[in-house]
Amino acid sequence: MTVNDAFNFNHKTRICFGPGVIGSIGGETKKYGDRVLIVCDSGVKQAGIVAKVTSRLDQAGLKYSLFDEVMPNPRDTGCIEAAETGTAFGANVLIGIGGGSAMDTAKAANVLMTNGGDLQTWSEIRKFKNSVLPLICVPTTSGTGSEVTFEAVITNTKTHQKISISDGSVLAPELAIMDPELTLTVPPIVTASTGMDALTHALEAYTCKYSHPLSDGLAVYAMRKIAHSIETAVREGTDLKARSDMMVGSLMAGMAFTNSYVGSVHSIAEVIGGYYDTPHGIANSIFLPIVTRYNMVADPKKHAVVARCLGIETQNMSDIEASQKGVEKIFKLNDVLGIPKFKDVDGVNLENFDTIAADCVKHNCTKANARDIGYEEYLILLKKAYDNERR
Repeated sequence: MTVNDAFNFNHKTRICFGPGVIGSIGGETKKYGDRVLIVCDSGVKQAGIVAKVTSRLDQAGLKYSLFDEVMPNPRDTGCIEAAETGTAFGANVLIGIGGGSAMDTAKAANVLMTNGGDLQTWSEIRKFKNSVLPLICVPTTSGTGSEVTFEAVITNTKTHQKISISDGSVLAPELAIMDPELTLTVPPIVTASTGMDALTHALEAYTCKYSHPLSDGLAVYAMRKIAHSIETAVREGTDLKARSDMMVGSLMAGMAFTNSYVGSVHSIAEVIGGYYDTPHGIANSIFLPIVTRYNMVADPKKHAVVARCLGIETQNMSDIEASQKGVEKIFKLNDVLGIPKFKDVDGVNLENFDTIAADCVKHNCTKANARDIGYEEYLILLKKAYDNERR
């Protein structure tokens, strides 16, 4: 594959990054509105992070209402409830606090508050009638990049399929307040799975068919940052340098894939997330080495660069040999980080694989995958993952 000669690059979100920067959220929010809908999950609230935000909103004289019932793999029903909370309160600005689930719920609720209708319809039309409200995102994990992305990925509870809501860059947050201190208490398995999610974003952004020079630069830097810091962040959660590097890597990976695309790792992860309610980071972690091994023959040169970004010394290796070493490194990372095996994930059932493979073929990310892939190939990859086959 050659890098595209023509490309677009969009970046709407203003970024405030650094330890302690959460202290600025009151003054920053006041620039956008005075009645705030806060969207988060109960864990973020219990960790005291919401209190850090609301105390600053109080100091700024702002009113706020809290929706704290976000679920992993956010549901359309939760988005509706969040929107109803915001509408009843008369919110004119939203703050999403947490991981991708909270930030995507805030984005989807924003669409419903300003445009009405239902999320399935907006997923199909992909063109909103009305402008959305200003959104501020406060990530508390380093993984999804949702603080700078243009879409919300939501589970349709009737079909058990994930849908994407987007209208160009309309849904991109106005502001991302990125304070690595907020990630210091994230549990090891969450740090691991969200970190591997970010690595997946960067790797797929770099190797997919829609990559280009600007996304490549972001993706390469992100892979290096994440590979260098993820084990420390998981093992020594209070290491602020590692946490900061992971947050930077996740941010840049988010910017990279938003402006290129992702591939079949995401096709599988989003489909099985709908079927089994598998956490997105876990699903991406499991299938990243499986799909990368399948893809590497399509562009050995780029996959050799991936290996070098992961810390592999590739001198005197051919590109394909280096690519294979990169795949082996990803498998080892999963082992070291404690990522579960596919067959041990709740609900996984061989009987579903035919349907899952068919749904993967129809998934939007399939068209961007580095190597052409169809039903039979997806079915093989699912079975290889289930059998933990590494060759």
